[in-house]
Amino acid sequence: MPFEGRAIRWLMIVGTSLVGIAIGATGHRLVAAPPSFTETRLLRTDLAGIDNYELIVSRLETAPGWSHGRHYHAGHEIVYVLEGNGALDTEGKPEQRLQPGTVSYVPPGQIHAGHNTSRRETFKFLLIRIHVKNEPISIELN
Repeated sequence: MPFEGRAIRWLMIVGTSLVGIAIGATGHRLVAAPPSFTETRLLRTDLAGIDNYELIVSRLETAPGWSHGRHYHAGHEIVYVLEGNGALDTEGKPEQRLQPGTVSYVPPGQIHAGHNTSRRETFKFLLIRIHVKNEPISIELN
C-alpha cells in the first residue's frame, strides 16, 4: 500500500477516535435528566429580636413525579402552593393534599415527606422557613 493511502487511513482512524472521545466526554450532558426541582432563594435575613434564627423564603418548582423523602427541620416550615398539585405526608397525620392556595405548616422536628402528585404538571410553591442558624436546613432520614 502506498504511503499516501496509509496516511489517509491513519488520519481517519485518529480522527474518528478523537470524535468518539469527545462525544463520550460530553454525551452525559446530552442525555442527563433535568433536575427534579429548582429552588430560587428570594430572601435570607436575620430575624430582629430573635437570636439564632433567620428567615429564608424560596420559590420551588418541581418536576412531575418529584418527591422529597422523609426528613425534618430544626426550625419552622410554611408551604404556600402557587401551581399544580402535591401532597404532604406528616408522621402521625393523614396525608394532606396540596393545591393552589393551600397553606401548610410543619413544626420543628416533625418528620414529613412531600411529593408532586402529577405525572405531567409541575408543582410550584413558596417555602418559608424560620431556620435555626448554623443548623442543617434539612435532616434526611432516607
